[in-house]
Amino acid sequence: MAQPPTLLIVEDDLQLRSLLKRRFEAEGAEVLTAAGMVDALGILRAVKPVAAVVDVGLEDSNGLDLVAELAAELLVVVITGSRELPVLRRALSLGAADVVFKPFDDRELAERVLGRLRQGVRSGRAQAPVCLQLRSGRVLYCGREEREERLSQREAQAFGLLLEGGSRVVTRDEISRTIYGEPWDPASRRVDALIARLRGKLHCELCDVHRGLTTVHNAGYRFDGSVLAED
Repeated sequence: MAQPPTLLIVEDDLQLRSLLKRRFEAEGAEVLTAAGMVDALGILRAVKPVAAVVDVGLEDSNGLDLVAELAAELLVVVITGSRELPVLRRALSLGAADVVFKPFDDRELAERVLGRLRQGVRSGRAQAPVCLQLRSGRVLYCGREEREERLSQREAQAFGLLLEGGSRVVTRDEISRTIYGEPWDPASRRVDALIARLRGKLHCELCDVHRGLTTVHNAGYRFDGSVLAED
């Protein structure tokens, strides 16, 4: 039997820290917890986990400073209540494998972290780069492939909804009401067709960014990829 993975959770909110500990233990992991950077570094001197979940807003430090310490050796997933692009960009540049925005579903977070461990992903630096960029809200550019795709107004609106949704599922009804001004009609395929076109334009052979646009059965859609820059 494979040895269960050991994870470190660094979160200064006691309630959230306890919730994540219970969730990861329920999924078969061994869990260590720390309230801040000082506690985390003390634990790391004695134990070597394979992954860490780190909150950006720690009371005793900026969690991104801890990401810089850990990402070369561990899989690091950052959690944050901030949706500011510079925070996302810096976390990824420091080697975070993923950034998850609060509020999030603890089960989904566990699946994302443990799924990456199963795939052998250690850090963002170890992966093919996600090279998606937004320009003027309507153009997608994949710098490594030197390819440009122009989004239609509706495609841009749909992608904006998915980005704002963070890690949560954006329902077909939300998309329909925002873009078409009316409730979703299950008999109509126009929302699905719109997302299919958007997914095609997100396609990038180098970084597989199109795979970040996930269809959640009987619920809607979620974007799990990352956008590196917007201007």
